[in-house]
Amino acid sequence: MRILPVIVISALVGTTLGSALAYLDIRWNDSEVTLPTTGPAAAPVIAADAPSVQVDETTFNFGTMQRGTKKSHEFVFKNVGNAPLTLRVGSTSCKCALGTVGDAPIPPGESVKVQLEWKAESGGGAYRQTATVETNDPVQSQVLLVVDGTVTEASGVSPQEFVFDKVTAGGSKSAAVYVMAMNENEIVVSDPQLSDPKTRDFFDIKIEPVEHESLPNAAAKDGVRIEILAKPGLPIGRFNQWLVLRTNLEDAEELNIPVVGRVVGDISVHGNGWNEAQGVLALGKVKSGDGKIAKLNMVVRGEGASDVRFEVASCDPPELKVTIGESNKLKESLANVPVTVEVPPGTRPMVRLETAQGKEGRIVLHTTRPASRELVLGVRFTVER
Repeated sequence: MRILPVIVISALVGTTLGSALAYLDIRWNDSEVTLPTTGPAAAPVIAADAPSVQVDETTFNFGTMQRGTKKSHEFVFKNVGNAPLTLRVGSTSCKCALGTVGDAPIPPGESVKVQLEWKAESGGGAYRQTATVETNDPVQSQVLLVVDGTVTEASGVSPQEFVFDKVTAGGSKSAAVYVMAMNENEIVVSDPQLSDPKTRDFFDIKIEPVEHESLPNAAAKDGVRIEILAKPGLPIGRFNQWLVLRTNLEDAEELNIPVVGRVVGDISVHGNGWNEAQGVLALGKVKSGDGKIAKLNMVVRGEGASDVRFEVASCDPPELKVTIGESNKLKESLANVPVTVEVPPGTRPMVRLETAQGKEGRIVLHTTRPASRELVLGVRFTVER
């Protein structure tokens, strides 16, 4: 029996990662075929000389799991037809990564396992995640798989996040959390990795043991203190990623802890729709036929402010159009640079809100300022027909 991997990853909901329902909806088109959610599948209608798919179950409840951990379940697909059955995992929307199913057909009478894995990166609360598998069964062309359950905050992590608040551009700052064993007598933490490879080199990670009396939870049996140092060179703007750890904790062999913060410098952004604390431009709902334009101002302070130049390094999604105007010298140490951000008319429908339905947009600007060589702007919007 072969195993076909399907990986589903929950979205990171804002910088606070508050309690929310994380619903992930993967569809091929407007129609769906859903098998019974529990128990054996109903007797299939089998066409002559055609494959027929049968699934032992299409819904599985993971129960309660701690935030930052992951679980998986294997769904068994059987070919009860009279011809080879092929399966294919569909394209995804939002924050999913689906493994390759492979092209080898499943002969009549044989089975294959489809593995669905979910990482509880959302805040505490109920969740429901889905994945669609496409088949060549003429009667049932799609099978919708569902996993659900409830996420709770990790009792062995305090505080729940590495929070840096404001990091001065060109400076450094540290944040720490405790990871504790609530059931095991000894905790083992290893292989710390930050999830964003683009900024990984700007952080140092240190893990050290802690005396029991210094642990924030008196009920813990053992614990370690993990400190992350943010070093000079981080782009101006908000950063939001995960520290991934290997542990010996029950149900937490891999533990993910949010790392959030904001880098501030001598370049700031202002304008309608701009949220300085989050480093995000909120464009709201956009009609595809109309498009939308937002006007911002970048304020540069310090010596040679009017000489600083900007260029667009990247836009995600690429449909975003960013135009940088001429620098306006207000005085020797102060200048203003206008920036226009546009969702052009005709942009395809999309959701870019930093939710389970889609990741926020991202604009990266390069500057000639030595201490602030990169500026990152988040953009949140939806495009509707």
